[in-house]
Amino acid sequence: MKKFKLLTVVGALATLATAVTGCNQTEDTVRLGLHLNFGAGAGYSAIAQGYFEDEGVTIDMQSGDGPSLAAALVAGQIDVSFMGNGVAWNYFTEREEIKLVALDNLTNDDKLIALNSGAGAGLTAESPVTDLADALRGSDVVFDQNATPKSFWNNLLTTINAELPDSEDIWWEDLAGEKLPAGLASYDEANKINVTQATNANVGVAMQNSEYDFCVAFAPVSTTLINDSSKFTMVASTLTHMPDTYTPSTWAVNAAWLEDHEETFKKFMRGLVRGMNFRRDNPTESEKDVEEITAGSFKATGAVDIAQWLGAKEQLELLEDGRAMQYVENIRNSQTSDQMSDSVTAEDAADFSYLKEACEALL
Repeated sequence: MKKFKLLTVVGALATLATAVTGCNQTEDTVRLGLHLNFGAGAGYSAIAQGYFEDEGVTIDMQSGDGPSLAAALVAGQIDVSFMGNGVAWNYFTEREEIKLVALDNLTNDDKLIALNSGAGAGLTAESPVTDLADALRGSDVVFDQNATPKSFWNNLLTTINAELPDSEDIWWEDLAGEKLPAGLASYDEANKINVTQATNANVGVAMQNSEYDFCVAFAPVSTTLINDSSKFTMVASTLTHMPDTYTPSTWAVNAAWLEDHEETFKKFMRGLVRGMNFRRDNPTESEKDVEEITAGSFKATGAVDIAQWLGAKEQLELLEDGRAMQYVENIRNSQTSDQMSDSVTAEDAADFSYLKEACEALL
């Protein structure tokens, strides 16, 4: 029978909910980090449906935000974690504390949304990029720079600038004061976009209050805004403007822990892939699993359409045709942290051998 207990732990960066499956802590325990979103739904369903327990793995789960879980994984305070692209630069440091071990989904979650009464008035997702550039130039934009919107935003501006003369390239400054996209011929103040930092939830509040011309948001905030079509319009997404730049969410393992617990990790991966299969085939049931395990602290309902959810079959197809490594390369190219090393390649960062073994065992 499935068992889990919930405990709230307050940390420096996030409130973490801990769930433990099974009865006893054993050497087959995995300390697992899960984001409070449907992106991590495969992990939640693997817990709720008893797949980890079936494989003989006890899960000690912490749920929280991306930066705090990434820091905990790097420090060895947790063993495995779901990883959003906003903190994926951790894969590409010379420290090599963590390894990328699985892709999670092909997401179209991040959206550029315009306030219909703001600088983007009249724009649609079919508008020419020159019109989008003209509207963005000098506008006020809000998004969470510590999450996936930053990578989406940089990719979008790079795509737009490729269609513009160098003298018209649009750009912005991140929280560290770095001018982005990097490598432009010039950074004319007349072409600057004013970007404000806010968490995704606060982005929604700010847009409802008409404080900004544009936002980059993800579900459930993006869904709520887009559904209010009288006030907001989605004007760009990965699917509409940059399908070749997909940067999937991923699963990461602490490299030192893996070295000492390889057999446990293999069991974990089988349970995780079973969770991926379940979410792919039963997305609305997987939403319920997220809400059950998090005791309702995250409302997943309505998130199933934000991505293509991968299962064992799809993972093997990506591995066999080379797209898996191409997506890892996309992830690397989307990162801007100065802690990254040029010598750490996509091939260095990723090890898909455990994923391949688990997928083949389940097909």
